Amino acid sequence: MPPLKRLMSLLGPGGKSEAGPAGPDTVKSSKNNEVINLKVFVCTCNGEIKLPEDMNFGDGVEVKVIDDIKEIGSVGNDKVVIAGPTPRVLEKFFDSPNVEFVNIREQVAWVGHSPAKIKDLIQGAVDKLKNSEPVEKKTFDIKNKSALVIGGGVAGLETARQIADSGIKVHLVEKTPFLGGTVAKLDRLYPGGTPNSHTLYPLINEVVRNDNIEIFTNSDVESVEGGLGNYKVKVKTRGNVVEGKLDKKCEEVCPVTVNDDGIDRKAIYYMPTHPDSYGIDFDSCNKCGECVKVCGEISLDEAEKSLDVGAIVIATGLKDYDASQITEYGYGKYPNVLTKLEFERKFSNGEIKPKSVVIVNCAGSRDKNHLPYCSRVCCLLGLKEAKLIKDNSPETDVYINYIDMRSYGPFEDFYNTVRENYGVKFIQGRPSEILQDNESLVVRSEDILLGKNVETRAEYVVLMTGFVPDNEMFQKLGIPANGEFPVEYVNSCRSVDANPRGIVIAGAAAFPKGVAETVTDARESAVEVINVLNKDFIPKKTPTATINSDICSEADCRICTSACPYGAVALQGEEVTVNDELCMGCGICTATCAAGANQLDGHSDKGTLAQISGTVKEGDVMAFLCKWSSYNAADKAGYEKLSYPENVKIIRVPCTGRVDAQMILKAFSSGAKGVMIAGCPPDACHYFTGNFKARKRVTALKQLIEQFGINPEALRIEWIGKDESKRFVDIVNDLNSGEGG
Repeated sequence: MPPLKRLMSLLGPGGKSEAGPAGPDTVKSSKNNEVINLKVFVCTCNGEIKLPEDMNFGDGVEVKVIDDIKEIGSVGNDKVVIAGPTPRVLEKFFDSPNVEFVNIREQVAWVGHSPAKIKDLIQGAVDKLKNSEPVEKKTFDIKNKSALVIGGGVAGLETARQIADSGIKVHLVEKTPFLGGTVAKLDRLYPGGTPNSHTLYPLINEVVRNDNIEIFTNSDVESVEGGLGNYKVKVKTRGNVVEGKLDKKCEEVCPVTVNDDGIDRKAIYYMPTHPDSYGIDFDSCNKCGECVKVCGEISLDEAEKSLDVGAIVIATGLKDYDASQITEYGYGKYPNVLTKLEFERKFSNGEIKPKSVVIVNCAGSRDKNHLPYCSRVCCLLGLKEAKLIKDNSPETDVYINYIDMRSYGPFEDFYNTVRENYGVKFIQGRPSEILQDNESLVVRSEDILLGKNVETRAEYVVLMTGFVPDNEMFQKLGIPANGEFPVEYVNSCRSVDANPRGIVIAGAAAFPKGVAETVTDARESAVEVINVLNKDFIPKKTPTATINSDICSEADCRICTSACPYGAVALQGEEVTVNDELCMGCGICTATCAAGANQLDGHSDKGTLAQISGTVKEGDVMAFLCKWSSYNAADKAGYEKLSYPENVKIIRVPCTGRVDAQMILKAFSSGAKGVMIAGCPPDACHYFTGNFKARKRVTALKQLIEQFGINPEALRIEWIGKDESKRFVDIVNDLNSGEGG
């Protein structure tokens, strides 16, 4: 026996550790061993497709020839093969997980291939369904019709308001004693320069008087269990709120002084937002009880409450990077080096009246030693501080050090106004260090435009630090972020093919945003939550990876937990589990499981290997094409009537990341003389990293297959865009001729 066939025989007909097929002609349910008949609908597209004379696909397979796919009607949840136009068309009418599509129009008839190829493609689809367990349609049951909003800043307030206005109960949890978030600490909002009260006070009033909103201040989310539609949340509240209690004596007796972003206050203090009372900063409070002595209504006790909610919104806002980490800038060493919020609060309160100020943009940002990314709004905030200074103190000299001025969209006018009308001086160059020289600070930097190093003296330096994600909250709620902003989570859940998310990230918690963008994003997040909670159940859109815990515990490799780009596969205790809500159905994790414990609904090892053996004949070229990109390129070749060899057989996969070594080896052992795996362009994978993982896997396999008597050049992995039909044709022609490589 040749080495490759010997290897595949060891794997078994089902691949990996699974059992072989149920039989050549029938499907047997593993639950009750009953025989299940398969239906095959073959559409001629109104006579456009010539069919093979032999349409026998084995016992128990019923074949019906039709002229229009609309003749099929409902297929329910039965196992059905539909052969006709491209799946892109068929998926508009059929969304059952047990339907297998066969493209005999674009990829057979329209490229001039013979009816014999149709028989092979349908046979492969039939064999796949025969060797696949039926997939049950899953739903998310929305048991609890209320929402939790975490964060009482602008994003949280607006999200809560919108949800509550739709008639849904909202629990709003704010960690600090007062609503308003960062905006409550600001003086003005730019580019308009309007006081924050114009935005904040009306919004707070709307929230407070809404009977559908329950407000928890000085409260933390302790734990979250459950999933979409049925979360169990524990909230811990510290102390109590005595509405209207404004006796200043409680503040006067407090022995703890706190520097609150540049302003000194006591651990018990007042902020004119909500509630209208003194509040206790429990992160600083030493619980001495002096305030309780003068006001017996105050309590320092903690209370815990359990909430049942159907959806959760994370709106925890902006979190500054720690400026003390940028040691060369002297923050914490020189008293006049301040963060943006410290400077603004001191300046607006009249505590400082600087004669000169240097504003350092990108302080720690776009720096491999600190934050490698751009926080996007820092340039705007730097312009804001410059205009705030000039509005109140026109005689103050203001300099802005910058790398690139990223004043996107409407803020370009703001930049031009500050530069041309206010006399702010711009220096293009990142400061190398900041030093103290007598009464002045010296900012040393390069001036790229002048082509030389410069020193700028100023009374104050303002560091426009970047922003960091709320890792603690993301971890608590199981959001995969890996220490970064959860961009992949946010982007994937807004894709129309994604499952609804029970946890939504609003405003700057998702990525740094200005106030206007935050309000807009909060409204979008609210709509997402409302759409979920207004339903009793929601069908699951994507296939789901499933784990056989018995096999998994024996192997205990846990590789799939790190492979999933969405964090859907995770370790719960000692068991690997899949979060249906997060799973996007890519199959990347399934391909990593050597034990066969991890299987993707509708794309199992056993079914896919049976499809390969049923499709491939000696001398064929097997092409595994991702449904999002390269498969559409092959369709386009059909529209354009481009010519490629009839022996090219295509199998559509959810992602090239699903293609594993045994699928490739199965194609070769079945007689293929060439195998191509083709996915989305390099940085455009629908599942973020699937194409890169596939390339790594195939590159490693190319180094091994030579020992099985296979030319490594017969295996190719390509990135093919959906419009690159000519490139697709060129590649398969090369593979067929044996010139690929």
